[in-house]
Amino acid sequence: MGTNYYQRTDICKTCNRYKEKHIGKNSGGWDFHFQGYNGCEDSPKIVSFEDWKRELKADGKIFNEYGIELSFEEFVKLVEDNHNGKFKDRANLNHSDFCKEQCDIDMTIYWKDKEGFSFTSQEFS
Repeated sequence: MGTNYYQRTDICKTCNRYKEKHIGKNSGGWDFHFQGYNGCEDSPKIVSFEDWKRELKADGKIFNEYGIELSFEEFVKLVEDNHNGKFKDRANLNHSDFCKEQCDIDMTIYWKDKEGFSFTSQEFS
């Protein structure tokens, strides 16, 4: 079971409508898996955790799929605490490595940034 996280921007103070961008998903036993963006369709290019941190600091708010807001610091801690096997009782698999070994897919849609965080350019939930 996992939880998706979203960036909400342009939040209307009157009606509370907003634009939403998928940040990624945290799943038990897996590293946090990020949604990457290539800079098209009104989205900045986001291909690393550093890019996401810049984007999240610059604009909007962070929410999980249940509508619970997280501070920037809480979100960064969640991602970092689930990276590279920091929880000793879990395997901390990562999607990029798994797909390289197990899937017959185009690996240009999956990558790791310089810190080893997993990304995909395909939409997922």
